[in-house]
Amino acid sequence: MDVGLFEGLKNRSRFEVSDGPCFYQLLAAVGVFNQTFNDQNQPSNPAYPSSIVLPNLLTVGAVDKAGAEISDRIESVDAALVTVDPGDAEDATATLMRNRAVQFVEPNYVLRANRLPNDHGFGEQWGLRNLGHYGGKLGADISATAAWDITTGGGVTVAVVDTGVSYKHPDLAGNTWANAGDPKNGHDDDGDGFDDDVVGADFINNDSDPDDDGGHGTHVAGIIGAQGNNATGVTGVNWDVNIMALKFLDENGEGNTADAANAIDYAVQHGARVVNASWGGPAFSQALYGSIKRAGERGVLVVAAAGNEGANSDSAPDYPAAFDLPNVVSVAATDRSDRLLDFSNYGSKSVDLGAPGDDVYSTVPTISDPTGYASFSGTSMAAPFVSGAAALYLSKFPQAGADQVKAAILQSVDKLPTLAGKTVTGGRLNIARALGAAAPSTKPVRDRTPPSAFDLIRPRYRLATRKRGLRFAWQRSRDASGIRFYRLYLNGKRVRTVRDKDGPGGRDPKPAARFRLRGGKHRWFVRAYDYAGNRRTSGAFKGAHGSHKSSVLYVAQRGSTPKAQRQRASVRQQALAMQRAEAKTKRP
Repeated sequence: MDVGLFEGLKNRSRFEVSDGPCFYQLLAAVGVFNQTFNDQNQPSNPAYPSSIVLPNLLTVGAVDKAGAEISDRIESVDAALVTVDPGDAEDATATLMRNRAVQFVEPNYVLRANRLPNDHGFGEQWGLRNLGHYGGKLGADISATAAWDITTGGGVTVAVVDTGVSYKHPDLAGNTWANAGDPKNGHDDDGDGFDDDVVGADFINNDSDPDDDGGHGTHVAGIIGAQGNNATGVTGVNWDVNIMALKFLDENGEGNTADAANAIDYAVQHGARVVNASWGGPAFSQALYGSIKRAGERGVLVVAAAGNEGANSDSAPDYPAAFDLPNVVSVAATDRSDRLLDFSNYGSKSVDLGAPGDDVYSTVPTISDPTGYASFSGTSMAAPFVSGAAALYLSKFPQAGADQVKAAILQSVDKLPTLAGKTVTGGRLNIARALGAAAPSTKPVRDRTPPSAFDLIRPRYRLATRKRGLRFAWQRSRDASGIRFYRLYLNGKRVRTVRDKDGPGGRDPKPAARFRLRGGKHRWFVRAYDYAGNRRTSGAFKGAHGSHKSSVLYVAQRGSTPKAQRQRASVRQQALAMQRAEAKTKRP
């Protein structure tokens, strides 16, 4: 991987070219030789259209002759920044390049910061940024990193109507909604039927503790709004959002339409702008239809999972996703290669768009996984990407109505052949485009650079050693995306894998492993793998005085019988013979 991206991952901010203002600038510096400037060979990156960088040794007269004006200096490269009229940029460049003191002239390119979160699990979240690893397709994501240059969210309330939410989860606690109208005092201060419903409500047990005992709702909540850039776990589509926890499904994921309708009414009453419904069924409910219609009249968008039956929802509808209401968005599931998943429902009239829904890594309660994180698949995972996108849009345009948010999302999809005729839009969610972010000026290039070269360290020659459990060590390999794991091979077989524990941008795995060997001759090597799937095989040992040694080692056979002694002697003789052969090959 190139060094520029490496710096971005380590510093959490990558600089790239983007659209700039409507004037032009050029850079030029002093040199002992001329270098021809050919504008046709330059990249089409935007630049400040009225300035040029020039050498400090140039006279004011030379700059005036080019119709330019010095506006700044760059002492480290003996250069100056000059301003020219946008229409005279080419003539000014040609005039300046005729001066023998000028080594180069170049545009003063515009740069922008591309924000990346420092959450350890971000590298696993292909739906937010797909680098083509794990067999996926480069760019098959919702363009979250470009969207975060515009906004990372803030202040928008999203109701997760589900199995509840583990609102004390370290990645969700900071983004949990707080009911200002009903502080914890043992009373129903806001008159909604729940005492102290500070973070939401439980419509199964009719209390104010919507904690998650099934895992589904917490996973959905993490996709929408796991706290971003907090060096913990994962990041949501929104780094900052208010998650309202509303529980109407039990631990098995079952509930009823009456509780669902009441939960949606609660969300609307308490100020939610978006409702996520990652559930459904084949029966049409007038009560549920009425609650969602009322939500639309209050400007609330309802995002629903299309269903996991692999059916055509135009003929076999799944509700609430199939409700013909202007504030409902129905979402199908796509994989990391932008293909419609075989289990996902579809429909050219009833399913609006696709979003990532395969092997999605997000938050879960510790009762589901002790780590607090897990990967789930389904349209239930695709819907919260769209809910998160809607909240992100509202954080930038808080006055937008549900119809405006829906239109912005559906009109900005990435068109895909795999979704043509399968969804209304024929495309997959692109939140950056919905927010008005400029498309990149060049296509991204897949990382094909292997990790840096490295050599073995120990064990080297183990002549008749009785140790069986040996510690293998090697030099560190480096890569811009980080080393994902090392693999130790002995006698051509993989015996150990040392994995990166904290994801890209953190500490690389230790270059060491232990393994127990049998007696005899062994040959070993190591392979390093980066997060883009590239690999590098270790070199030989670095011996004294720069000499190279092979990766062969010897372990003595057990026992003191004459046979064992003869075997040890044979091992020694083989080692000595190899040393003599190496010495002969190195003689001048």
